[in-house]
Order: sequence, then structure tokens, then C-alpha cells
Amino acid sequence: MLQRPLLAPITSALLWLGVLLVAGLSLYGTRPPAVVAASAPSNVFSAARAMAYLPQITKQPHPIGSDAAVRVREYLVEQLRGLGGDVHVEQGIGSVHYGRNVHAGLVNNIVAAFPGQSNSRAIMLVAHYDSVAEGPGAGDDGAGLIVILETIRALRAGPPIRNDLVVLFSDGEEARGLLGAQEFAADHPDLKERVGLMVNLEARGSSGPGLMFETSNDSGALIREFGRAAPYPMATSLMAAIYKLLPNDTDFTPLKAAGLTGLNFAFLETYQSYHTRLDTLENLDPRSVQHLGVNLLGVTRHFGNLALPLPKKPDLVYFNWFGSQLLIYPAWFAWITALLAPILFGFAWVRSMPGGLSIGRTIAGFASFFLQVAITTGGSFAAFAITNMIAGEFLDGDTPSNQLVFAGAMGIALGLALASQRLLRRKLGLPNLAGGQLFAVSLLTLAVCWFLVGGSYVLQWPLVFAMAALLLSRRLIEPARSICQFVCLIPALLILVPLAYMLFVGLLFTYLSLAAVAFLLAVLLALAVPLFDRIAGSLKLSLPILLLVSVSLMALGIYLSPHNARHPRRDTLIYSVNADGNKAKWVSYDTARDSWTAAVLGSAPGKQAAPAYTVGRARAVLANDETLVQLSPSSETTTQDTTTDGMRTLKLQVASTRGARSFVVRLPGDLKLAAAGWNEKVEAMSSNSQNIPWTLRFYNAPTEGTSLELRFPAQNHPLRIWVADTTPGLPAIAPLSPRPDDTIPGYGSDVTIVTSAHEL
Repeated sequence: MLQRPLLAPITSALLWLGVLLVAGLSLYGTRPPAVVAASAPSNVFSAARAMAYLPQITKQPHPIGSDAAVRVREYLVEQLRGLGGDVHVEQGIGSVHYGRNVHAGLVNNIVAAFPGQSNSRAIMLVAHYDSVAEGPGAGDDGAGLIVILETIRALRAGPPIRNDLVVLFSDGEEARGLLGAQEFAADHPDLKERVGLMVNLEARGSSGPGLMFETSNDSGALIREFGRAAPYPMATSLMAAIYKLLPNDTDFTPLKAAGLTGLNFAFLETYQSYHTRLDTLENLDPRSVQHLGVNLLGVTRHFGNLALPLPKKPDLVYFNWFGSQLLIYPAWFAWITALLAPILFGFAWVRSMPGGLSIGRTIAGFASFFLQVAITTGGSFAAFAITNMIAGEFLDGDTPSNQLVFAGAMGIALGLALASQRLLRRKLGLPNLAGGQLFAVSLLTLAVCWFLVGGSYVLQWPLVFAMAALLLSRRLIEPARSICQFVCLIPALLILVPLAYMLFVGLLFTYLSLAAVAFLLAVLLALAVPLFDRIAGSLKLSLPILLLVSVSLMALGIYLSPHNARHPRRDTLIYSVNADGNKAKWVSYDTARDSWTAAVLGSAPGKQAAPAYTVGRARAVLANDETLVQLSPSSETTTQDTTTDGMRTLKLQVASTRGARSFVVRLPGDLKLAAAGWNEKVEAMSSNSQNIPWTLRFYNAPTEGTSLELRFPAQNHPLRIWVADTTPGLPAIAPLSPRPDDTIPGYGSDVTIVTSAHEL
């Protein structure tokens, strides 16, 4: 028989093991399903079959306007026709205005139609076929393309659906404006009457579960049907609510603005592949393709046989309970639970009057929760800052090395929190501390319901079970008490642990993600104060072990952090010619030189403005003089210059004399621009007081060039504008050597620009 002195550490170890096991299972439940082989029945989705399309799409980068984009477009048209679609390419000018930016371009959207048996309204599947210039786009958005192709093949191998199916493979999504989707929505004003559901597929990485992260407004009926349709639904109303607050956009955005009801899917992990040469077929996880595909096929089949459109109903609260089990309920139920739970708990807690309970100390326990938030946040920040000083630089995103450092920082925060909890318990007493911190979480739950009801489940259900545990366990003795508290902690672990990892992936390895996860850690501890006091056991034993494990994780993360061919560093280098001065410079937007860019940027002083080489922009850059390669600037011809009622209208024809397809025009920030647009798509501009230059871009310009129209109050001085054209690639000038394997072009890098200034 075990003696009592040995029982406490064994119990503590078993509880630690239980918490870690449940946390691990909660993360395992979020992993995408296994790949279905190509030999599977023809009416099921197979990632192995879908991946067979990808080599033709990812041979090379294929940004808008490139020859590679033409080849990919022709291949996709051929595949859609082979699947029985009525396919055509719609050409037009996509245009978008946001802030002081006007972006436009000549887009070629691929549209395919597959008639249904008895159409009410069509289902539209959307993905973009252009990639960034820096990478071949296997995940972004080759995965979306191949998932749609394989879904159509599987659909046609089974019973036909009632509703029509429309496919939109948009062009120019990466061109800073979702140009293809913008043009498609503008060119089809009857979309809302023709399409009952749209589904957009995206990626921000090359692995991870396929998350349904955005919906249209009033999506209550839509979410209930989605829960029935998707075999492996991974979605939370928190994601959808937060995404509405963010400035991020996909093709879903202009189509939603056009009035369409829809679902937006993406996978987010392995961020280092995003918009780089690492976004390849070899790096794309086929399980992510399988997850997207099996859900898309289920959704298309289900909604394909419903009478569309669905009625608009209030948004619901929904989340994954374990793995892909989706729980859905109305917002009013969240409010009732948030209001009643603390009231009933308080009544029962006061009536039970545990020993040592006092109002003053319970209030102190309430305040201690916010102290714990500060401790977990400050501890993780300090651990991150020290590790960053030692490492010098971390890799991008959710790499294994960053996961280790992140886990170590959270371990340090946990150790500090456990130590402070033990001190607070001695000062306030366990009942006061536990009750006070639970009341703090209950008030936070009410606040979340008020400001972001879609995220209320994050605190609400862990809180309900935690309150039940605290009340029930008072009537039990050990070990039944600890078992009861542990069982009631499982819901919190199943909800908070996957969310913490999702925040780390979504927000990247930053102070923001550390703060968010540190808050969740403080909540977890507050939900089970007695249990974690029991888990901590003897702090003289548990804290050194926790510290040792955390430091070891961070040390291993630092060891794995140096950049290499598998985890290259992003940098930027641009060859810029100022045609007016007949001079050239190397330009970099990086904070500091690396071993490769230093060879051409030299040891000149730090960053400084060089507007003659950055198209009139005053942004500080690293720059160094270089041998001039004679490149002709773009030509600007004034086709109209009139003034009516004090408003000047200026029209320019901009064309490249060296075959460039992309133009940038920059106007002074103090110009009160009233309207502007490319190729007759003129929009009113907001004349705010910000002294930020106006930037107007055009992509995929035809050989004859493109027209730009500006309207602004007449001035008593000439208008000074900067004009540049851009081509991919850098000139072969010594001492520029081939880019080493441990570096990779950042977004907008490895281009040649020719700039000139004009007074009109």
C-alpha cells in the first residue's frame, strides 16, 4: 500500500498526464482526414486524383498577364470542357478603389456552366488561377482549382443534382484588388437572382485543416444546412465574427458585396510557403486537399438538391466540440446561459458557504484574475523577448522551431501563474480565490456576448462546467474530488487548446498571438483553481521541472531557427532606373541587409528616402548606386486636358516601350483628387485630409497601353506625377550573383522598374 507522502506527487503526475493527453487529443482532432486513393469509387472525392491536375498548373509562377497564366488558363478551359462544361473566357477591366489606391487590370475570367435537372438557383464554385510572381501557387490557389475539378468529376459520376453548377476561375486575385472577382460582379448585376450559393476556396500556406472561416450575413439557415452537408466541418462562429472585423479580403468579398450567400474555405498552416517559391506541389499536404474536397463535394451535393435561395435567418453560434463535431445553437441561448449561469452559481455558492468564504476576499479573488492575465502575458512576452535576443531572428510563421519556442514561452507563463496562484491561495483562501476568478470569467462572458456573440462559446461552456465542478466537488473527498474537477475541465481543454493553436497559426509568431494565448491560459487556470493547485503539487518539485522543460523547448527552437534551404529568409531587391537622371540604383525594402543583398547594397548608411527610385514615394529604403542598363521609360500622351467649372479633367494614354505590362502612377498627397480610373472605369475618390500620395496601378496592360483619367480642382501650378513600368526579373550585373538557397524573394521583389516624373 502506498504511503500518503507518495500519494500526492503520483496524483499530481497523473493529473498532469491527463491534462496533456486531453490537450493532445484535442489538437489531433483538428487534423485533416486521410487521403482517399485514386482507386476509390468514382463518385467519391480523392485527393490523389485531384493532385494529378497540379503539375500542369504549377510548372512555374503564373501571375496576371504572364505567358504562363495564358498556358494555365488554356489547360483549365480544356479540363472543364472535358468534364462536360459550357466554358468561355470573359475579358474585362477589373477595378477597385480603397483608401488612396486605385488598382485595375485586364482580366480573363474562366466561367463554366453545368446544367442541373430542375434548377432553382445555381451553386457557384470559385477559385483564382493566377499566382504571385514569387511562387508557383500550389496551395494559393492551385489547391482550390484542383478541388473544384475533382468535385465536378465526382459529381458527374453520381446522380445528377437539381440545381445548375457554375464555376468561376478568376484572374487577378493577387493583383492587390481581387480584380477578376470585382470585374465578374460588376459585369453580372443579376448574380443575386441567378446564384443561390457560392463557395470560395483559398489558402494561406500549404497544410492544415480546411477551415470554413467566413459566411455571408444572416447565415442561420445556411450554417444549419452546412452542418448537415459537410462530412468533416471545421468552423467556428468566432472565426467568422473576427474575420468581419479584419481588413483581409478574398474573392469572396466582392461577390458577397454583390448580394450572394456563401461559404469561404481555406487552410492556413505552413505559412512560410505562402507567396513564395516554396508553394509547390511537393510541399502541398494532400490531406488538406482531401479535407477541402470532401467537404466541397458534400456541400455541393447537399445544396445542389435544395430549393435555393435559403431564407435569411439570424446568425448562429457554432463551434467544433471535438474534431469535426459541429455544435450549433441560436444567439439567444448563449445570452440566457451567460446570464443565468453566474446567478445560479452565486446563489448555490453562497448557500453552501464553504469554510473561509468572505465577500472581501472573494472580491480580491475576482481582481486576481486580471493580475493572472498580466502575469501570463508578461511572462510569455519576457520569454519571447529573451529568446529573440539570443536567436537574433526567427523563421516565418508556424515552423516547428517556432512551435517549440512558443510552447516554451507558454510554459514559462504557466509556471509563473501557478506560483502566483499558490501565493494568492495562501493569502485569500482557496474558496475565495476560486469563486472570485470564476465570477471574473462570467463577467467576461457577458462582455463577449455583448461585443462578439459568435465568440461567446469560448468562455461560456468551459465556465458552465467549471461552476458545476466547483459545486459538486465540495461534497466529495479525494481522489473523487480531483477526478470530478478533471472531468469537468475536459470541455475547456477541448475548446481552448485548439483555439490557442489556431491563434498561433493565424496571427503568426508575434506578440499579438502570445497575448491572445496567454489570456486563454489565464482563463484555463481560473476555471479550475483547486484542480491546478492540486496539479502543481509541491512547487519545489513541479516548478523546476516545468522551467527545465520550457527552457529546453526554447533552446531546441533556437537551435532549429537559422535560415537554410528548407526555411529560407525572405528579402527584397529591386533594380530601379530613374529615366530623368539617367541613373540606376539597387533598392531594398528590408530592415537590414543580408549576406546576398549586401553584395550590391554595399555598406552605405541605413534606410533613407529615395523618391526618384521608388516612384515618388517617400518611404525609407536601403539603396545603392549601380551601373545603368539603358531601359526606355513608359510613354505618356495627354489625350484630354480640359477645365470646366473649376474642375480639371486630365486623360493620359500610358504605354510601355519595353514590353512592360504593369504600370504605377503616383500623385501628390495634397492633391484633392475628385475622381480617377483606368480605361473609362472612373470612380469618385474620397478627399480626406491625409497627406498620403495617391497610388494608381494597372496590371496586364495591352501592347497599345491603357488610359488613365484624373479629375481634380484646377490649380495655379502644374501637377507633378510619377510614372513607372515594371517587368519581372533583375538584370545580370556584376556583382549580382545567383540568389542562394537560404534566401527567397519577398512579395514584390526581383523586379526591374523604370521611373520618370512629369509636370502637366
